[in-house]
Amino acid sequence: MQTLIPASWAAVGHGIPSVCSRHGLPPTLRARTRFESAPAGWTYALIPLGLLVFLIVRATTRQVVDAPVWHYCGRCRTRRRRQRVWFGLLTAVGFAVPVAAVTMNVGEPAAPLLLAAALIIVIVGYIGLVRARWEVIAQARVTRDGQWIAVRDPAPEFDAEFTAAMNAAHQPYVPPAALAAQPAGTAAPAGTGWTSPR
Repeated sequence: MQTLIPASWAAVGHGIPSVCSRHGLPPTLRARTRFESAPAGWTYALIPLGLLVFLIVRATTRQVVDAPVWHYCGRCRTRRRRQRVWFGLLTAVGFAVPVAAVTMNVGEPAAPLLLAAALIIVIVGYIGLVRARWEVIAQARVTRDGQWIAVRDPAPEFDAEFTAAMNAAHQPYVPPAALAAQPAGTAAPAGTGWTSPR
Protein backbone atom coordinates (compact mmCIF):
# COMPACT_ATOMS: atom_id res chain seq x y z
CA MET A 1 0.00 0.00 0.00
CA GLN A 2 1.18 3.52 -0.74
CA THR A 3 -0.06 7.07 -0.50
CA LEU A 4 0.69 9.41 -3.40
CA ILE A 5 1.29 13.03 -2.45
CA PRO A 6 1.41 15.61 -5.27
CA ALA A 7 5.03 16.68 -5.76
CA SER A 8 3.87 20.27 -6.24
CA TRP A 9 2.32 20.19 -2.75
CA ALA A 10 5.43 18.77 -1.14
CA ALA A 11 7.66 21.33 -2.89
CA VAL A 12 5.83 24.20 -1.19
CA GLY A 13 5.06 22.41 2.08
CA HIS A 14 1.30 22.43 1.47
CA GLY A 15 -0.97 19.64 2.69
CA ILE A 16 1.81 17.65 4.34
CA PRO A 17 0.34 15.71 7.29
CA SER A 18 1.44 16.89 10.71
CA VAL A 19 2.33 13.37 11.86
CA CYS A 20 5.23 11.06 11.10
CA SER A 21 4.66 9.07 7.90
CA ARG A 22 6.37 5.96 9.26
CA HIS A 23 4.83 5.71 12.73
CA GLY A 24 1.90 8.16 12.71
CA LEU A 25 3.22 9.83 15.87
CA PRO A 26 3.35 13.55 16.69
CA PRO A 27 6.56 15.10 15.32
CA THR A 28 9.58 16.14 17.33
CA LEU A 29 11.38 17.44 14.23
CA ARG A 30 10.40 19.31 11.06
CA ALA A 31 13.18 18.72 8.54
CA ARG A 32 13.79 19.73 4.94
CA THR A 33 13.86 16.47 2.99
CA ARG A 34 15.17 15.74 -0.49
CA PHE A 35 13.18 13.00 -2.20
CA GLU A 36 14.53 11.22 -5.27
CA SER A 37 13.18 8.69 -7.74
CA ALA A 38 14.49 5.15 -7.87
CA PRO A 39 17.07 4.46 -10.60
CA ALA A 40 15.59 3.17 -13.84
CA GLY A 41 16.21 -0.56 -14.21
CA TRP A 42 18.30 -0.17 -17.36
CA THR A 43 20.84 2.07 -15.61
CA TYR A 44 22.20 -0.91 -13.66
CA ALA A 45 23.41 -2.39 -16.95
CA LEU A 46 25.91 0.48 -17.08
CA ILE A 47 27.74 -0.60 -13.91
CA PRO A 48 30.16 -2.88 -15.83
CA LEU A 49 31.24 0.25 -17.75
CA GLY A 50 32.27 1.81 -14.47
CA LEU A 51 30.63 3.15 -11.34
CA LEU A 52 31.26 6.73 -12.46
CA VAL A 53 29.28 6.18 -15.68
CA PHE A 54 26.39 4.74 -13.67
CA LEU A 55 26.43 7.66 -11.23
CA ILE A 56 26.47 10.25 -14.03
CA VAL A 57 23.53 8.64 -15.85
CA ARG A 58 21.71 8.19 -12.54
CA ALA A 59 22.16 11.87 -11.71
CA THR A 60 20.86 13.01 -15.11
CA THR A 61 17.79 10.75 -15.19
CA ARG A 62 16.53 11.01 -11.61
CA GLN A 63 13.57 13.08 -10.49
CA VAL A 64 14.10 15.20 -7.36
CA VAL A 65 11.66 17.03 -5.09
CA ASP A 66 12.91 19.20 -2.22
CA ALA A 67 10.25 19.33 0.48
CA PRO A 68 10.81 22.31 2.80
CA VAL A 69 9.12 20.46 5.64
CA TRP A 70 8.49 16.84 6.57
CA HIS A 71 7.61 15.62 10.03
CA TYR A 72 9.59 13.03 11.99
CA CYS A 73 8.86 11.57 15.40
CA GLY A 74 11.25 10.63 18.18
CA ARG A 75 11.44 7.02 16.98
CA CYS A 76 12.51 8.19 13.51
CA ARG A 77 15.21 10.41 14.97
CA THR A 78 16.51 7.62 17.20
CA ARG A 79 16.56 5.19 14.27
CA ARG A 80 18.52 7.65 12.12
CA ARG A 81 20.97 8.54 14.86
CA ARG A 82 21.66 4.87 15.63
CA GLN A 83 22.19 3.99 11.96
CA ARG A 84 24.52 6.92 11.37
CA VAL A 85 26.64 6.06 14.40
CA TRP A 86 26.99 2.33 13.75
CA PHE A 87 27.42 2.46 9.98
CA GLY A 88 29.67 5.50 10.27
CA LEU A 89 31.94 3.54 12.60
CA LEU A 90 31.81 0.55 10.27
CA THR A 91 32.88 2.71 7.32
CA ALA A 92 35.71 4.19 9.38
CA VAL A 93 36.91 0.69 10.26
CA GLY A 94 36.85 -0.25 6.58
CA PHE A 95 39.13 2.68 5.74
CA ALA A 96 41.36 2.00 8.74
CA VAL A 97 42.07 -1.64 7.85
CA PRO A 98 44.28 -0.92 4.79
CA VAL A 99 46.13 1.82 6.69
CA ALA A 100 46.80 -0.60 9.54
CA ALA A 101 47.92 -3.28 7.07
CA VAL A 102 50.44 -0.90 5.48
CA THR A 103 51.65 0.35 8.87
CA MET A 104 52.14 -3.18 10.16
CA ASN A 105 53.75 -4.18 6.85
CA VAL A 106 51.40 -7.12 6.39
CA GLY A 107 52.61 -9.23 3.49
CA GLU A 108 51.23 -12.05 1.38
CA PRO A 109 48.77 -13.74 1.59
CA ALA A 110 47.07 -11.67 4.33
CA ALA A 111 47.27 -8.27 2.58
CA PRO A 112 44.89 -9.07 -0.34
CA LEU A 113 42.42 -10.68 2.05
CA LEU A 114 42.49 -7.65 4.34
CA LEU A 115 41.98 -5.29 1.39
CA ALA A 116 39.02 -7.36 0.13
CA ALA A 117 37.51 -7.40 3.63
CA ALA A 118 38.04 -3.64 3.95
CA LEU A 119 36.28 -3.04 0.61
CA ILE A 120 33.28 -5.13 1.69
CA ILE A 121 33.12 -3.32 5.05
CA VAL A 122 33.19 0.10 3.35
CA ILE A 123 30.43 -0.93 0.91
CA VAL A 124 28.22 -2.22 3.74
CA GLY A 125 28.89 0.93 5.76
CA TYR A 126 28.04 3.16 2.81
CA ILE A 127 24.78 1.32 2.14
CA GLY A 128 23.90 1.67 5.82
CA LEU A 129 24.57 5.42 5.74
CA VAL A 130 22.40 5.76 2.63
CA ARG A 131 19.64 3.93 4.48
CA ALA A 132 19.90 6.56 7.23
CA ARG A 133 18.82 9.41 4.94
CA TRP A 134 15.58 11.16 5.86
CA GLU A 135 13.78 10.08 2.67
CA VAL A 136 14.47 6.42 3.50
CA ILE A 137 13.32 6.91 7.09
CA ALA A 138 10.11 8.47 5.71
CA GLN A 139 9.70 5.46 3.35
CA ALA A 140 9.08 7.81 0.42
CA ARG A 141 10.33 8.21 -3.16
CA VAL A 142 9.49 10.37 -6.13
CA THR A 143 7.67 8.50 -8.90
CA ARG A 144 9.49 8.10 -12.22
CA ASP A 145 7.34 10.80 -13.83
CA GLY A 146 8.21 13.26 -11.06
CA GLN A 147 4.56 14.07 -10.34
CA TRP A 148 4.11 12.30 -7.01
CA ILE A 149 5.89 11.39 -3.81
CA ALA A 150 4.99 7.79 -3.09
CA VAL A 151 4.96 7.01 0.64
CA ARG A 152 5.23 3.24 1.08
CA ASP A 153 3.16 1.62 3.84
CA PRO A 154 2.28 4.91 5.56
CA ALA A 155 0.92 4.97 9.09
CA PRO A 156 -2.92 5.05 9.12
CA GLU A 157 -2.87 8.43 10.88
CA PHE A 158 -0.67 9.91 8.13
CA ASP A 159 -2.84 8.49 5.34
CA ALA A 160 -6.09 9.67 6.98
CA GLU A 161 -4.78 13.21 7.50
CA PHE A 162 -3.55 13.48 3.91
CA THR A 163 -6.82 12.11 2.48
CA ALA A 164 -8.76 14.67 4.53
CA ALA A 165 -6.51 17.45 3.18
CA MET A 166 -7.11 16.32 -0.41
CA ASN A 167 -10.86 16.09 0.11
CA ALA A 168 -10.90 19.58 1.60
CA ALA A 169 -8.89 20.91 -1.35
CA HIS A 170 -11.48 19.57 -3.79
CA GLN A 171 -14.56 20.96 -2.05
CA PRO A 172 -16.44 23.45 -4.26
CA TYR A 173 -16.19 27.06 -3.12
CA VAL A 174 -19.40 28.42 -1.63
CA PRO A 175 -19.43 32.17 -0.84
CA PRO A 176 -20.26 33.00 2.79
CA ALA A 177 -23.24 35.08 1.61
CA ALA A 178 -24.71 32.03 -0.14
CA LEU A 179 -24.32 29.94 3.00
CA ALA A 180 -26.03 32.61 5.08
CA ALA A 181 -28.94 32.79 2.62
CA GLN A 182 -29.62 29.05 2.81
CA PRO A 183 -32.73 28.02 4.74
CA ALA A 184 -32.07 26.55 8.17
CA GLY A 185 -31.39 22.83 8.07
CA THR A 186 -30.20 22.86 4.45
CA ALA A 187 -26.94 21.07 4.01
CA ALA A 188 -24.08 22.76 2.21
CA PRO A 189 -23.24 21.39 -1.24
CA ALA A 190 -21.27 18.18 -0.99
CA GLY A 191 -17.75 18.05 -2.32
CA THR A 192 -16.58 15.78 -5.04
CA GLY A 193 -14.16 13.98 -2.72
CA TRP A 194 -10.81 12.58 -3.74
CA THR A 195 -8.92 9.42 -3.07
CA SER A 196 -5.17 9.15 -3.38
CA PRO A 197 -4.24 6.79 -6.26
CA ARG A 198 -2.83 3.55 -4.94
